[in-house]
Amino acid sequence: MPQKASTKRPKRPTWHWLVLGAVALLGLLLVAALALFIGWKILDRGNPEDTLDDFYSSLQSADCDLFMESTTDEFQQATGLTSCDVFDANISGVSGVSYEVTDRTNRQGYAIFEVTETFTENGQSESVDTRFYVRRIDGQWDLDIIEAVEPGSDPIT
Repeated sequence: MPQKASTKRPKRPTWHWLVLGAVALLGLLLVAALALFIGWKILDRGNPEDTLDDFYSSLQSADCDLFMESTTDEFQQATGLTSCDVFDANISGVSGVSYEVTDRTNRQGYAIFEVTETFTENGQSESVDTRFYVRRIDGQWDLDIIEAVEPGSDPIT
């Protein structure tokens, strides 16, 4: 007489469940590592206002190396401060530099700061409204452009 087929499924061996668990754990570890990497990159973007601090510190202390680190090559070319000898010769009369950030706007890789700066040049106090364009290059913020802000001009929106 023919035997009736069993409706029970065969039980899976223990090694099968261990392999599936290990693959799932490996997948979770990979996702966690990727999430940590992305989070670290987001938090490690730096602060563009630190670049302004470095720029003004370089002027106040006549620190050429700090100036070169905090500005782009294009900025150095535009200002003519392309070497430490030129920097030292032109910055020696500037002292008492201070600034106040009045506005900040972010635009496509730039942090744009509206700044009122006050400095003493050859014994006279000066106050100027300027706009600083700090550009993100290779994970670092560098001062790229400075422009004078005319009184009554439109703010960046």
